[in-house]
Amino acid sequence: MNKVANIYWNNPQPLSMRKRAKKNAKSATPQWFVFTVVASLTFMLCLAINLRAFSEMSQETEQFEQLNFDINRLNNENMLIQQDINSLKTDKDAIEREARRIGLTGPK
Repeated sequence: MNKVANIYWNNPQPLSMRKRAKKNAKSATPQWFVFTVVASLTFMLCLAINLRAFSEMSQETEQFEQLNFDINRLNNENMLIQQDINSLKTDKDAIEREARRIGLTGPK
């Protein structure tokens, strides 16, 4: 037989599969490696985004607690001042006490 016939008769793989085998043999990086790299990069990106969101949330929670503490403290101070105002409007002893405290003396 001639050379062409020997190629077709001796090699059981079809010509299209031989071409694919040659193409796959030429690739330098295996497909699983590319997939692993892409999956790893995606995982790291998601992890970085979640860690940043978590740190921002914890900072905002801390700030929220501090603001609530300040609001409660200022509300307590406001109530005490309102009680002082009410007592100064109605109680003569409180008026005299405050007058003496700031240095004013009334008629004796």
